[in-house]
Order: sequence, then C-alpha cells, then structure tokens
Amino acid sequence: MRYALGIDGGGSKCDAALVDETGAVVGWGRGGPIHVYYDPPEVISASFRDAIAGALGCRQVGELWVVGHFPRREPPREMLGSAAEAVHYRDASEVDTAYAAAQQDWGLIVLAGTGSFVHGRTRDGRDLHWGGSGPVLNDYGSGYEIGLRGMRAAFASRWTESRRTSLAEAIPAALGAKSLGAVFHMIYVENMNRRQIAALARVVNDEAERGDRVALECVQRAADEMAALAADMILELGMQDMAIPVIPIGGVAQRSHLVGSRMRTHRRGRPGDAAPRAAGAAGDRRGADRDARDGRGMDAGTGGSPGGDGACGPTDRELRWRRQCSHTDSPTPFMRRSSGSRPPRWRASGARPT
Repeated sequence: MRYALGIDGGGSKCDAALVDETGAVVGWGRGGPIHVYYDPPEVISASFRDAIAGALGCRQVGELWVVGHFPRREPPREMLGSAAEAVHYRDASEVDTAYAAAQQDWGLIVLAGTGSFVHGRTRDGRDLHWGGSGPVLNDYGSGYEIGLRGMRAAFASRWTESRRTSLAEAIPAALGAKSLGAVFHMIYVENMNRRQIAALARVVNDEAERGDRVALECVQRAADEMAALAADMILELGMQDMAIPVIPIGGVAQRSHLVGSRMRTHRRGRPGDAAPRAAGAAGDRRGADRDARDGRGMDAGTGGSPGGDGACGPTDRELRWRRQCSHTDSPTPFMRRSSGSRPPRWRASGARPT
C-alpha cells in the first residue's frame, strides 16, 4: 500500500502525520523545533527523527510520498529509506500546504504560531507575503508577541492599581521561578529564547479567559496588529470588493478562542455585506483536539467572546478588514470546512522564513 507522510515544523515543534490511500491518518509523531535561524543542526535532526519515528512506528510501507519543507539536509533520509521500498519527496512551503489543506488556490493565509506572517494570493495568481522576519522586526500577532506583552505587563503590575494583573504571579509559576526577580534573571542572564517567550502566550490567554483585564488587553492588541496587517494586504492586492477565503494556521490562530473572537470583530461585515467563501481548516483537527486533551496548545475550553473592545476604537485599516470578511461559524476560530471545494492546486513557490 502507498502512504503519504506530511511534515510540518516551525519554531516550537515538528509534527508528522502518516496517511494511507483511503485518507485515514494512521500515524502521528511530534518532535521539537526545526527553525534554522534559532536551532542548531543536531536539534533539527533530532526533531525530525522524533516526529517521523512517531508517525511511522514499526510500519513497513511499499511506497512513501513525503511532503513538507525540509531545511538544509533534512529530513533524515536514512530513516525514511529503511522504512519504505520507494520514497518520493515533494518540497512544499507553509504557504503551499496551507492552500492545499484548505482546498483553495487563492485567499488570505494568517499564520500565528511562535512567529507570524500574512500571505495573500489573488485569483489570477499574484502573491504578496508580509511578516515572517522574526521577533525583532515583525512577529505581529504571534505567540511571541503575546508572551512578551504578558511579561511586560507582569513587571508593570506593581506600578499602579490600573496595571494590576494576575500575570505577575502566573508567569513566574509557569516558568518555575519563585518571583519576578527570578524571571528577570532568566531573561537577561540565562538568555530566555524566542520559543520560551512564545510559550507564555498560553499563560496570558488563560488569564484573559479567567477575566484578567490586563491579560485580555495583551491578547486583543496582538490580534489587532494581525487584523490591521491583513486589512492592508487586502487593499494592496485590490481584493477590497470581493469575499475572500481566510485560512488560519499556527497554534495561536487556530486554538486561541480570544484571538479568534477579536479577529472576527474586525472581520464582521456590515448588514448586507457578502460573506467570505468558507475555507477548509488547514491542519488535522484530530491533532488539535488531541493537543487540547493532553493540555498542549492554547485551547482553553469552550472559550467565548472577550469582554468588549475596551477603549480602542476601530482604525481605518480595521474598518477595511471588517468590510471584506464576515463571521462564519467554524470548527476553528476562523473558518469552517467547505463542501464541494475544488481540489488543491500545487504551485511552485519558494520557501519563506517563518
């Protein structure tokens, strides 16, 4: 029997899913980060091996098709070669796989995970890619941005009554630190990395879900940054007069109900506006559901709408975003599976940093 092995990795983890000819997922594996800018080659190799070994198990297959983006000399071909009689490789960027998984060949991709980017493609094949240049330059709306906002809020908690937040206790506890002073040491002496800061996004999200106003503002402002970027891209590509498929990928985009709700307030159209074309969820929902059961990811239960928009009124860019896309009920915070969608069409596009 022939099998397909999909590999998806980034700044925090690497997942591999094995699918048989019927389309059933028969194996799943997870490894560590594979980002070539932040992780050494030995870590990347180990992450690939863990993910692939978990997906394949002890299974021997006749023919294996491997799809994903493989930085440098990865994945470890000796492992794959010993697991199958014939192995075929298809290099595909996160953009390619997102459109294919959603069964769309155009639309707006919103990636918010450890890092972030927005990618737009028009019906006639014009592409525009913004973001993905790392935490110093433009990780707008990412887990890193939410985690960093949360840390800053925690350290400012003692300044005034209006800045009081439960993050001052929750963040040290999540890091295994006794106090904010110990967190300070971790940041400046132990050089806390991008992945560790991004992991705090879940803490900020959880405190916001519990009703902490400051934590909620951290999440909302990050979502506002992403919504504003998406609105600018829609205008730049000349898609302001059409309904647009929106494809969210990454842990923050797909699992934070507060981010999803905030983004929907920017996307919600006025009465009479056309609804967006529904796009299929990018990624395996079974994997996301398992993450929630195991306590991974950012899923905080049933979620809900944040407690209002605060003092921040909509900007011109946000209003443009609202006019383009309206809310649809969905299995992820952004979208629902489309029935009768066209099959994905692969495009030859270069990999982009995330």
